[in-house]
Amino acid sequence: MIGAKLVLLVVLGQVPSSDAAALVAKLGAGRYADREAASTALERMGQQALPALRAAASARDPEVRTRAGAIVARIEGSLLTKPTLVTLDFQDRPIADVARSLSEQAGIKLALFPENLPTWQSKITLRDTTPITFWNAIDRFCDAANLQYNEGATNGREPILPLFYGGGRAAGPISDQGPFRVRLVNLHYQRDVNFQPAPRVASPPVAPAGRLTSSPAASSGVLTEQFFAQVQIVAEPRLSLQKTGELKVLEAIDDRGQSLVAPGTISQRHSGYNSAVIPGSALPVQATLVRPKEPGVSIRKLRGMVPITVRMRKPNPLVVTLANSAGKSFHNDDVVLNIVDVKANPQSNQTSIELAIRGGDSQSQNDQAPGAAAEDFVPHRPDRFQQQIEVVDAQGRAIPWYHSGFADESRMTITLMPNDPGSAPAQLRYYGLARASTEVTFEFTDVPMP
Repeated sequence: MIGAKLVLLVVLGQVPSSDAAALVAKLGAGRYADREAASTALERMGQQALPALRAAASARDPEVRTRAGAIVARIEGSLLTKPTLVTLDFQDRPIADVARSLSEQAGIKLALFPENLPTWQSKITLRDTTPITFWNAIDRFCDAANLQYNEGATNGREPILPLFYGGGRAAGPISDQGPFRVRLVNLHYQRDVNFQPAPRVASPPVAPAGRLTSSPAASSGVLTEQFFAQVQIVAEPRLSLQKTGELKVLEAIDDRGQSLVAPGTISQRHSGYNSAVIPGSALPVQATLVRPKEPGVSIRKLRGMVPITVRMRKPNPLVVTLANSAGKSFHNDDVVLNIVDVKANPQSNQTSIELAIRGGDSQSQNDQAPGAAAEDFVPHRPDRFQQQIEVVDAQGRAIPWYHSGFADESRMTITLMPNDPGSAPAQLRYYGLARASTEVTFEFTDVPMP
């Protein structure tokens, strides 16, 4: 009965966040039903329960530690697919102040370029009665201040969105879902008659993705057609994206009611690095379509889905002071990090750090977040560590680095390239990643037929 009452109170919003610590303590209750009820209540509390749950990482009771870690993973995973909300309440405020306020609200740095432009002191007014999504706020900010931005063009080591003066933001069909923005980049249609005979091969060739090959158009030519939609998926800069499956067209119809859906499933691979795991990364994908013999003048509806994995930095990284760290190991629940060696080269002003990395306790737990992707501690994926490893100087300024080698399957070397010749590396910070798998859906309507 006590457990059921706890869950009911949380659902009704009658359990204050101060009671999260009490609920965490109940994760070690003697009765299984009470432990389950406390777990359910904490998960329903969501983000406000995270501080108390993270504090339980040092609890003496292993049951409390295990349950708290699993609940944190589930809450973090669910938050990854929810949009960031911000409030617009700016009356005659300088553009620079608006950018700073939106940055603080969203936890995403908005960087104005060039930095010292006098225009940033020009005043604008932006108001809304209710909180709005990050992408909606950015669009309205850009319209009011005559700014433009390049979706997906962000710093690989911190959530940042560069904003440039002039030109206005890019137009075109967009479809927003939670923290994701899907943009229809273009519709492509091409028709060719090939007169050069194909060379003889042992087996029939496979047509390129998006191409449909017909019977001979004439005695000396073969007709081929290509029709596809080029789509780009971007996320709020706090997130990284990785495509885990192919785009699926759920519905495509022109203004004459004719279906444009290609029969069967055509596997497609884009020439870009779609598997990269970089904050704010843009995923270009193609939707294969079929053009009717007598097409309409527009596509009435184009609806599809792309399966992806999203990741985001966790707070409270493992912090390693680099002085005298060579040969020592450091760890938290996410990682065990061994600083094998630190070598400075005074002539080039570069420092190389050799690391050995393996998953920590939380990575070996069997209780994964629903929809979460299994973590992959694979050092030969340097793009993944761009989001997780940060090296800073004594003033806390990030020092750029690049992957410069692997010793074996668990060891890698990074080389630092300080912008300031007098800047020496002081700390290495390793951020764990919250992660979840989801499906990004999109829908475009009334698009001109090519």
